[in-house]
Amino acid sequence: MSLVSTKVNGDKDHSSLYNDAVVLSGHSGAVFSVKFSPDGQHIASAGTDRTIRLWNLPTRANEESPNYGVIEGHKGGLTALSWLSQSKILSTSADSTVSIWDAETGQRLKTGKGHSLTVNDCSTAIDGTCLSVGDDGTVRVWDEREKYQVRKIETPYPILACDLSSDGKMAYVTGIDPTIKAYELASGKLLWSCDGFTETMSGLALSSDESMLVSRAMDGSVYTINAKASVPSGVSRRGQSYHGAVGGVQMLLSRARFSSDDVYICSASDDQSATVWSTASQRLVSKLAGHESACIDVDFHPHEKVLASCALDGDIIVREF
Repeated sequence: MSLVSTKVNGDKDHSSLYNDAVVLSGHSGAVFSVKFSPDGQHIASAGTDRTIRLWNLPTRANEESPNYGVIEGHKGGLTALSWLSQSKILSTSADSTVSIWDAETGQRLKTGKGHSLTVNDCSTAIDGTCLSVGDDGTVRVWDEREKYQVRKIETPYPILACDLSSDGKMAYVTGIDPTIKAYELASGKLLWSCDGFTETMSGLALSSDESMLVSRAMDGSVYTINAKASVPSGVSRRGQSYHGAVGGVQMLLSRARFSSDDVYICSASDDQSATVWSTASQRLVSKLAGHESACIDVDFHPHEKVLASCALDGDIIVREF
């Protein structure tokens, strides 16, 4: 069953959405991941009910039938999603596997086995490279054309978050060890690391121009990191700090993202909000309320000033901001 409601309302003029904030309901448990498709016309969400739900962007044209598909097949809760292309989705799960799905038919195209524990996060590149990280401390690289993983990088601690450069050549990871690490995937070589953080990192994402990373710590702290290949000797990669998001004792894998134009940063927050800042000024722009429990993941529309968020309450909120 799917339900669209407009219980979260504002007083702005709405453009593409049929209301400034739309609640998408249908999951039977917490939702851990939400992602816009590359063209921005669809949304994928996933969580503890072991399903991937596919939604039309809730415009006036799609108001009556937002949830157009449900994909099932994982044996454990889903932890993260990434669109591999307009018609393919990569997923990771507590069942220790990664999967590639046809977003049009719901067919599983590939199952990646190799992780020995929960797989926490994933990312994809335009060349088809897929990245996954997990509690077993490994970084694994997949190619949908290959039967098995194409590279494995081992680390001593569980990895909770990752991102992949658009060309598929660089992987950025962090986790229980809050150091941010950058690996060259062709060689598996560690190119640089940024340490000095004290709290476990649960989220990591590249800016659109790939010059910066944003990290989200479990205590709610949000930081930017210089992601360029090299920095002058003696210069720290650590950038700005952003205050206002809330962490908590639940130790959730809460995420943070840049907007598509890199003007904004948004972080999921344990106070049931999505917290938005100006990237340049670090000014708190908005605390977007509406969820009934901790917000876990956020994603910006690729072209419009629209944000999607998901939470432990099982709902996705799509809104203008």
